[in-house]
Amino acid sequence: MNTVPPGWKSHIIKPLTGPDDPELQETLTEGLDQIAAEDLIAIADDLVAQHRAFVERLGTPGQISALGPEAWDWVAARVTAARRHRQTLGTLLREQDPKDAVRHLLFGAAPPARRVADFVTAFQAPDPRLSLELATGLLHYLYPEDHWLWTRWLWDVKHHTGILPLLAGSVRNLLADDVAQGYVNVGSVTAMSLRFAEGTGLLTQDLMAHPQRRVFAADAFLACAYCVYLYGITSWRLSREFHRLLPPLPKLARRLLGIQPTEGNGA
Repeated sequence: MNTVPPGWKSHIIKPLTGPDDPELQETLTEGLDQIAAEDLIAIADDLVAQHRAFVERLGTPGQISALGPEAWDWVAARVTAARRHRQTLGTLLREQDPKDAVRHLLFGAAPPARRVADFVTAFQAPDPRLSLELATGLLHYLYPEDHWLWTRWLWDVKHHTGILPLLAGSVRNLLADDVAQGYVNVGSVTAMSLRFAEGTGLLTQDLMAHPQRRVFAADAFLACAYCVYLYGITSWRLSREFHRLLPPLPKLARRLLGIQPTEGNGA
């Protein structure tokens, strides 16, 4: 028996929405036309402020040693996108208090990919994706020129989803046998994604020629691209109901990047 009300549309436009979707490139390109270059600049500026806040709180081994429970909640809120993940991560951080592992991650002598893998092993999270978001968030927001994010909205190794395989057109360049190689692969595909961004006109001189904004250009673009994809695979209509259920794109992009509205950015 059909219980769907007349005229009701499914939230899912079509079942095929992965890297092999023949309409995806067109959907993303059309959607990105609705983003203003100023949006990326504003998000990048917020990330510059977030970087400074990380340096002020976590920039030296001594600061790591002095961290209290409230600092872990602060970190958890900025490296995860969903509230439930933030709460889970905050609880795990307070329980484990992984100062030694964090010091090794941030200041160790091993190559960065090895340090990320070591941290995932040392930090006992029930879901390793939380460990990856924590490790790469700490590294990236402290040292954005040298390290990159690995969040599930970028590349979800469990479900093989995320904006990176969508832009790359395949999961092939992201697959890896271990965490260290996976981290390297995510960095490579993140860099490659800016080639796609160049064709959108969003990478303006005001963004790319600015030494502080430039290092966050990929973050801002990828977060916006993921939002476009999220909106594109749903049939929410642009109405009051739509805006109540999903926030406007710049706000959602900030949420993905852990930018907090309490820091004066209006997110």
